[in-house]
Amino acid sequence: MAISDKDRKRLWAKSGNRCAICRQELIMTNDNQSDLNIGEECHIVSSKPNGSRHESGWENYDVYENLILLCRNHHKTIDDISNILLFPKESLVDIKSKHEAWVKEELSTTNKTDRVDLISTGSELATIISGCYTMERTNDPISNKKDAEYIGSIWQTIMDYMDLYSDLEPYQQIQAEYNLHELLLEMSQKGYFMYGSRVSRKRKFANGKTEIWPVALIYIRNTTTDAIYEGTE
Repeated sequence: MAISDKDRKRLWAKSGNRCAICRQELIMTNDNQSDLNIGEECHIVSSKPNGSRHESGWENYDVYENLILLCRNHHKTIDDISNILLFPKESLVDIKSKHEAWVKEELSTTNKTDRVDLISTGSELATIISGCYTMERTNDPISNKKDAEYIGSIWQTIMDYMDLYSDLEPYQQIQAEYNLHELLLEMSQKGYFMYGSRVSRKRKFANGKTEIWPVALIYIRNTTTDAIYEGTE
């Protein structure tokens, strides 16, 4: 198997374009003004019998949960046979988890002054996400598993459309806007509302150069006081 586009997008977004160990930015601009990518999508558990931290019997090794985003130097470091004891599976999972929490906190701090407005139509949501490289997202606390599954499916749907929308033909874009509008209506019936805006973020590279990237800033709010699936099977 190969890493899916969904898992690749999720890994880069949650890692904040930084190595999980040294936090070096991974996509930089060189002297010729072209992008230089030093990031590598690394397997925590290798699929190869003689690979680093290999475990047999896995159905799929190319899933987000088994990937960690690193710079080239640290990819080599964790897979070096002399360092295997320093980087067992459990340690890499912990490193990844703590790094993603750090990225989330950094984005949360950055977003405190950003304004978000109620998104009431699918076309409004499509305008926000179209052409964005990534999404900065947050939601009210989740109280149970079914709420988590529902909100998770919403985030996944929005990310899927963010990846595809700009490449769709006009007819397909209208269908996408309709589907997003139906999603917003369904959310409102369950007590959830979406707020958002399209913002610009400066990305500073190692050589001191900066670029401005469009980012979708989206917040899901739960207006109910109890779990929306309370009493259901």
